Amino acid sequence: MIEAINDGKDLHVFVTMPCIQVGTVRGGTQLASQPTCLNLVDVKGASRESLALNSRLLAAIVADSVLAGELSFRKRWD
Repeated sequence: MIEAINDGKDLHVFVTMPCIQVGTVRGGTQLASQPTCLNLVDVKGASRESLALNSRLLAAIVADSVLAGELSFRKRWD
């Protein structure tokens, strides 16, 4: 969604992804290219600080990427 705020001086742009499933351990992370990609964004494996921290970070990265794509698409076609 994109909405004007501050009397139209600024835009608030956000994406909502209520059900996104990502993983940083086991499963598909054993495939050849997956560890490389997870290492690239520094979320491979379980976090030492918090059990689900890396999964939350990966979900945020995916949502940010979707948001960037939405902005790109809107800019191109508006």
